[in-house]
Amino acid sequence: AVEAAKGSTITAQELKAKMDAGEDFLLVDVREPAEFEIIRIPGSVLIPKGDILNGSALSQLPQDREIVVYCKSGIRSAEVLAALKHAGLANSVHVQGGVIAWQAQVDPSLPTY
Repeated sequence: AVEAAKGSTITAQELKAKMDAGEDFLLVDVREPAEFEIIRIPGSVLIPKGDILNGSALSQLPQDREIVVYCKSGIRSAEVLAALKHAGLANSVHVQGGVIAWQAQVDPSLPTY
């Protein structure tokens, strides 16, 4: 997973800049539904890690758009990133520090868990 994340990692601030610039990408939260309910990055869709790793959710992912994945802290999203690259979705990145970094650096009004 570390290998896949090289050069394919963005910070929470970089994600915010992409949003502000109106870039076209799919933001995917790979945590579990209960976590998604507590705090999520605006505009994200929930596709739990297991559904991507077992291949069942791969068909939901676009081939022609950048995919940005995040989790709570960056561990799960790095695993998912490796799986996406392996599946040929080369245009994928993950958010360093996950939703914790987003809360800390971008929107401190959000709850933490």
